[in-house]
Amino acid sequence: MDGLQNLPDEVRQYILYLEQRIQELERRLKAYENPHTPPSQQRFKTNTGGTTSPGRRGAPPGHHGATRERPQPDEIIPVTMDQCPWCGSYLGAAIGIEPRTIEELPPPQKIKVTQYDLHTYFCPGCGSTITATHPDCPRVGDFGPRLMTHITMMKYNQRGVLRRIEESLQEQYQFQISPKGLLDILLRVGDACAPEYECLLHQIRGARWRHTDETSMPVMGKNCWLWIFRTEHDAVLVVIRPSRGKKVLEEILGVGFQGAMVNDGYSSYHSLPVVQRCWAHLLREVDHGGDLSDHEQMFSREMHRHFEALKEFIGKDPPMNQRIKQKMRWDQELEALVDDYLDIPEVHVKAQYIKNGLGNWHTCLLHPGMQPTNNLAEQAIREHVIIRKIIGAFRSTRGPENYSHIASLLATWRLQGKNMSEELENLLRQRLCLSRS
Repeated sequence: MDGLQNLPDEVRQYILYLEQRIQELERRLKAYENPHTPPSQQRFKTNTGGTTSPGRRGAPPGHHGATRERPQPDEIIPVTMDQCPWCGSYLGAAIGIEPRTIEELPPPQKIKVTQYDLHTYFCPGCGSTITATHPDCPRVGDFGPRLMTHITMMKYNQRGVLRRIEESLQEQYQFQISPKGLLDILLRVGDACAPEYECLLHQIRGARWRHTDETSMPVMGKNCWLWIFRTEHDAVLVVIRPSRGKKVLEEILGVGFQGAMVNDGYSSYHSLPVVQRCWAHLLREVDHGGDLSDHEQMFSREMHRHFEALKEFIGKDPPMNQRIKQKMRWDQELEALVDDYLDIPEVHVKAQYIKNGLGNWHTCLLHPGMQPTNNLAEQAIREHVIIRKIIGAFRSTRGPENYSHIASLLATWRLQGKNMSEELENLLRQRLCLSRS
């Protein structure tokens, strides 16, 4: 600033204006780029040491591409010619065959309309009146399980909006239905998914550990929160509540919950007895900033080195007695390291962040198979962030519950490698067509 005194007034004022503008832009940028921004959302990657690389990350080193396998043909059509297209001469027998395998869609089909004559019987044994059931005929409603499955997958898997789903069904199948009719179908599907949703809730409570995360999800003009709970076996539970507090944890996990949880360290999780704090968040915290000072770079290298050692130790799958000793040793080393950096002004906030979680950074050592990061929950919640950007908000009180039921089952089936359409169609047949309850 002292060097500005020798500059003309116009130049000096312009430089001061630019410095103020830069400070304002940096302040606004923090709303989008901060230690809590996941890597997938970062526009400017910051490496250890403060250097940046533009754009999003591509395929990681060592990634192998996938070559699509050529399918076996369902039909072989001989393509022959009798005459030369140039001179009209008779060609005779072919001297060779050039096979071409082409993949094509079948022609669009009209919607199939079936009438089921459900016979009713009188049971002489118990005096009951019984109506026969068919796996393709729901007891309530006019639409079959395959059609309801198709609409549900268009809405949830393809992220379609009701108007576009209406147009697609009309164009492909000449099937006419209003957005209100589509919504009624989705509500019926959500009700059918409710019992399986309760089973997922019990799986979450009974898991060895669970990963959790939360994101905002507006409901009828009010800011609510979508919670994700994911077990080590990829059972996923979606919960939408008006609170981000610990009461949601007590509702889902039960009062007096004593199980293990992997999370990002948000204050709602402080009351949990067994916690693994996320190392991905920790590393983003220590790497955050523009030009890191020498102390910040040293601190960042220490934490990255510690994390690599943690991953290497876990990868060897050591016995529990070694795990217990190593946790005690690393807890003490981390506490000493943080204390050394607390008095350094530019590192104080980062060191304090780690100090607040002391005792919870190496919990995974006591639970073989547990990951030291919360990436599983963050991966599971990304789909719902995209949905939020598409729909904006839920516009009914029933919408969040219905969404939770369907989205939980679809996410679980997808992560467990199951065919979502087949699983949903089978569920609808059992719940809507064959069940007598």
